[in-house]
Amino acid sequence: MFIFTIIVAILAIVLAAVGFYRTSDRFSVGKRIEQIMIADAQTAEEELAKPFVQRVLLPLGDSVAKLFRGYTPAEMSDRTHKKLVKAGLFPRVTARQLIGLCWFSASGCVVLVFLAILAMGSPGGEFRYTDPINILLLLFGATGGYELPQFVLSRKVQTRQDLILTNLPYSIDILSISVEAGMGFDAAVGYTMRKIKGPLAEEFSKTLNEIRLGKPRLEALEDLGNRTGVDDLKTFITAVVHASRLGGSITNTLRIQADSIRTRRRQRAQEQAMKAPIKIVFPLVLFIFPALFIVLLGPAFVSIWRQLQ
Repeated sequence: MFIFTIIVAILAIVLAAVGFYRTSDRFSVGKRIEQIMIADAQTAEEELAKPFVQRVLLPLGDSVAKLFRGYTPAEMSDRTHKKLVKAGLFPRVTARQLIGLCWFSASGCVVLVFLAILAMGSPGGEFRYTDPINILLLLFGATGGYELPQFVLSRKVQTRQDLILTNLPYSIDILSISVEAGMGFDAAVGYTMRKIKGPLAEEFSKTLNEIRLGKPRLEALEDLGNRTGVDDLKTFITAVVHASRLGGSITNTLRIQADSIRTRRRQRAQEQAMKAPIKIVFPLVLFIFPALFIVLLGPAFVSIWRQLQ
């Protein structure tokens, strides 16, 4: 009994000491420091998990853009911003960051061209500043380096617009059938968004979010056309907006636009098919015909040469 009493007393003292320590300021400060360290570790892991472009290139472009802030026209910034929106990169990439990458690429290409000129051999290993060829090469390197990120961005825009054009007829068919089945226009857009994938689904999602946040529907649809820059989608949205404002039938408008978009898609395919023979001429003349001439006329030339000897 006496031993049990001692054990209970020891446990009570230990629990009291632990409770006193956990309610002390020292324990609170240590716990807070531990939470901050865990949060910092998670932040570092999240930062390292980001792509190389977001971790290194974009901050580098932002820093370089500050140095060349006074040398960048406002029109170029606006044009770059519109391209980023069409490519679906904004707001992950800003116009300032991309222009900074353009300046950085131009500087890097100038350095590479300069080193190439030295390696290819100016007499005595010296660079002649008065040589017009060297100056032209440096200017060409600077121009090409500056336009390289813009070219990549333009290709990104074109690829995204092609994907939107590919999915547009199917999407308009689903939208038309949904509205004919009795769905509201917003619900039909949401259903279409869930049935498709790609950039068009992303744009539909942005439009629905804008409508839910209180933006007028017609204005949100017009912004959808301006964001993508696809003419067929702009035409479709213009028709829907006019039908809504004039009180026309949305169902008939959607059906007519679906047929029109499908017809334009078929016409574009026919146009590309008609261009194919012209495009094939250049590889034929440059690569296939010379090989055929060598195979067919080579033995004849060899025989003629032997007879002449």
